[in-house]
Amino acid sequence: MKKDIHNKQDSTKEIKKENRLGLIILCFSILICIISISYAAWTQFIGGKKINQITTANLSIKFQNEENKISLKNSLPVTDEQGKLIEPYTFEVKNVGKIAANYRLYLVEDSNSYKKDNCEKNKMNLSNIKYLSKNIDNNSYNTNILSATNGLLDEGTLDVGESKSFSLKLWIKSDAKSDIMGTHFHGKVKIEAIQSDQNFND
Repeated sequence: MKKDIHNKQDSTKEIKKENRLGLIILCFSILICIISISYAAWTQFIGGKKINQITTANLSIKFQNEENKISLKNSLPVTDEQGKLIEPYTFEVKNVGKIAANYRLYLVEDSNSYKKDNCEKNKMNLSNIKYLSKNIDNNSYNTNILSATNGLLDEGTLDVGESKSFSLKLWIKSDAKSDIMGTHFHGKVKIEAIQSDQNFND
């Protein structure tokens, strides 16, 4: 009888040991899962951040002998033939990033220059301004009214390290009305760029 009781006690102890061992293994397994999930989430975040940095398009613009400041001040209307003889602004656009990039090149109003010149109330109507934008590398050019194109000068793709050179001439169209007298235009060249496998949102 005593032997049977002793055997039962031993069996109970063994069961408790097995339960404790099972509980320890379960806790350890849960801990490993938590660590694995946390590590996966961390590496995914870091990896995603790294990819975003690498795939950002990065273009630079450099003017030859001038700043990025383009203006029409105290100017008179001229014919297109005369306008095309005006000394151009020249600049270079270069892909200094790590991926090929689609770009759009714009001539936009420069609010800081208007403020500096104290002529914010004397802005020239963009429909009176004509421009000639020329891609010097392939000799292609675009002549238009500034307001008609929203200032779009050129668009295309630049591979890593590739550059393109441009010239820009600006004049007041010949049939502008007399109300342009005393008005000013201050502008600058602006670049929009995205990676080459994406499209612009028009």
